Amino acid sequence: MNSTKFAVLSLWIAFTAVICFGSLALKNNVQKLENELNSINRKIKNDITDIHILKVEWSHLNSPSRLRNLASKHISLNPVQAEQIINYSALPFNHENSESRRIAARKSISNYAEHNRELKRLTRAQR
Repeated sequence: MNSTKFAVLSLWIAFTAVICFGSLALKNNVQKLENELNSINRKIKNDITDIHILKVEWSHLNSPSRLRNLASKHISLNPVQAEQIINYSALPFNHENSESRRIAARKSISNYAEHNRELKRLTRAQR
């Protein structure tokens, strides 16, 4: 009878040791996963902050007043003159073989360019 009590007692001790070891391993695993989750959440918060900062910088860089100032500072563009606007029918098309159409288009452009020195220079260069 002593041997059965000893066997049952040793089984309970072994079972308790296995449960304690398993719960300790589970606790360490949970702590490791919680640390990983906290790290991921911190990275997400940092990324959200970075995205917010980038959006603010992007909206600043693309503000119309800033772009207008930069364009006027670095690009010397003049406003479009009325003489520079021509009809669609006056444009020469490369896919059309009709020589009369090209001649008519050149004459039309020349007529529009009479009062504009830059367009006169361009039409002379094309001839």
